[in-house]
Amino acid sequence: MSSQTQTQPSDLDEPWYRRLPDNARPFRISRQISAQAADAPNFHSLACFPWTISSLATLWDGSMDTEPHRQDWALMVAKYRDGIAIGAKHSAYIFFTTGKRQAIRIDLPKEPPEKLIPADKICVAWVLGHSALSEPLVVISRGSLLYIYNPEKTGMAGYLRGHGGAITSLAVHPTRPHLFCSTSRDETTRIYDLTLSPIRQPNNPHWPPSKHPSLAGAAHGLHTNEAEGSGLGRCIVVLMGGRSGGHQAAVLGAVRSRFHPYQPILATCGMDRCVKIWDARAINTDQITRKDKPLFSSSRIHKARALSVTWLEDDILLTHSAPATMRYNPGSSTNKKTYLEPGEFAVWRWLGMNRFFPPLQSPPPFFRGCASDYQESSSFKFITIYSFPPVPDQYVVPHLHAFVSQQHDPLALTTFPESDRFLITSIAQLDPREMPTFDEVRKELIHMDSLLNSDETSNELAEATNEMHLGEESGSGSSKARGTETREEEEEEEEEEKQNILPVFKPPKLKGWEVELPNSSKLGGARLLCTAMTCDGRVIVGVGTRSTIWIWRLQTDS
Repeated sequence: MSSQTQTQPSDLDEPWYRRLPDNARPFRISRQISAQAADAPNFHSLACFPWTISSLATLWDGSMDTEPHRQDWALMVAKYRDGIAIGAKHSAYIFFTTGKRQAIRIDLPKEPPEKLIPADKICVAWVLGHSALSEPLVVISRGSLLYIYNPEKTGMAGYLRGHGGAITSLAVHPTRPHLFCSTSRDETTRIYDLTLSPIRQPNNPHWPPSKHPSLAGAAHGLHTNEAEGSGLGRCIVVLMGGRSGGHQAAVLGAVRSRFHPYQPILATCGMDRCVKIWDARAINTDQITRKDKPLFSSSRIHKARALSVTWLEDDILLTHSAPATMRYNPGSSTNKKTYLEPGEFAVWRWLGMNRFFPPLQSPPPFFRGCASDYQESSSFKFITIYSFPPVPDQYVVPHLHAFVSQQHDPLALTTFPESDRFLITSIAQLDPREMPTFDEVRKELIHMDSLLNSDETSNELAEATNEMHLGEESGSGSSKARGTETREEEEEEEEEEKQNILPVFKPPKLKGWEVELPNSSKLGGARLLCTAMTCDGRVIVGVGTRSTIWIWRLQTDS
C-alpha cells in the first residue's frame, strides 16, 4: 500500500462565489469619494462600463472582430474600463475609479416637460455604435426625454422624445449595443436604434376612415407632429400598454429590463404585477412597429409590483417585487385586517421558449400567440423563491443588480434605500423551493373551506332584500334589529380576528455575504442607495447620499 494519500479538493479550491456564505468578506473597501459641500445631491443610479477586450468577439456576432478594429477597441477599453456613469437630481456624471482622471459633469434641464414624482430619477446606460468603436456613448433619461452624450467629444450626440410619461428604466442589448430600450409611466416600452437618425416628419399609418396619417402620438405608439429629436437614434418598436395584452400600469423594469442575449425577445415588468416577454423585432425602420400582444404575460409570479427582471439562462429569469399588502381572511366581508408581506426574490423558468424558438431552427418572421399566452399565462415554473427582510411599509423597496456572465456564476446585489450595507447572493447556490407537507397546510385548507362554504354571503343578500321594502314595517322594529345585528357583527369580527391564519408557505430569507460601509461613512451620515458590479466581476461600486461613491475590490489570496 502506498504511503502517499490522495488529497481531496477543499472549499478553498472553489471560487469564492461557490462557497457557503460565512464570516469571510470576499470584497474589501478600496476607495471612497465624497463631496465636501453640505448640500451635495444624492446619487440615485449608476452604470458601470460594460465591455472588456474580449467583448469584441461577441458583439454583432463577431463581425467587428477584425484587425483594423482591434487596436481602436483596445485603446477605447483601456481608457474607459474604470468608468461609471451616475445619475443625480439634475445632472449626470462620469467618474473613473482608478487613476486621477477628472470626472465629467453633464447638466440637464431642471424642469422637464412633465411633473415628476419623488420616485422618478435620472437613468443612465452605456451604448455603442458599430460605426465608431472608439467613441462610447452614455444614454441619460430626464423625465420623458432621452439625451445621448459623447464623452470623447464632451458634448451631446443626440436628443430624443417620444414617451408620454417619465422614463423609469434603460436597458441595452448585450450583443448589439446600438439597440437600447426605455420603459415609462405611460405603460409602454420603446426600442431605439442608434444607427438611424430621428424622424423629422411623422410617418404614421392611416387609420380608417381618415385618409391622412394618424397623429395620435405617444399614447398610441406613433409619431407626433414634431420632430422625434436630433443627432443619433430612432424609435423602431413600441411595446404598447392596454387591456389587449400590454402593461396596464407604469412599466418599472428599471435598468434590469433585459434583452435576451441570443433571441429577439425582451422581458419587462411593471406596476400591474405582470412580467411580460415580447418579440422585440422591427418590421421596418421607416415606421414604428407597434406591438400589443406579448409572447408571455403573467401576474401570478408576484403579489405586488414587479421591480426588475433579468435573464439568467436561455429560459430562466430572475424577478423581484415590492412588499405586498395582504388580507388575513380574503373571503370575509367583515374582517378586513391586513398585514404586510415582504417582497420576494424569485427564479423561474419560462416553459414556452422551445415552443416559440425550437432548437436548431430560425425564428419565424411573425409569432402567432394565443390568449392564454398574452393575457394570463401559466407557462412558467418556479425554481426558487426567497423573501427580503421585513420593512415598515410597501414604499421601501430594495434595489437589485444582477450580474450575469458566461465566465461567472450569476450574482445578485441587494441594497435597501439609505442602508449601511448590501447583500451579495450567489444565485447558483440557492436552494430549490420546498413545498409544505399536507399536515402543514391542513389547518389553512380547513379554514379556507369554512369561509367558502359559509352562509355569510346568502345572509347578506337576504338582509339587503329586506331593507329594500319601504313602509311602516321598517320602523322601530328594524332599528332594534340593526342594533342586534351590529352586536352580532362585532362578536363575529372578534371571533374572526382570533382565527387569523397566515399562509403556511413562507419563503426563507435571502442569504449571502453582507458587506458593510466603512465606519467613517457611518459616522458621516452617508448611506447607500444602489450598487453594481463591473463586467469582470472583481469590483463593486456603490453610490448613495451626499454624492458619495464607494469602491470595493475582490480580495486576492496572498
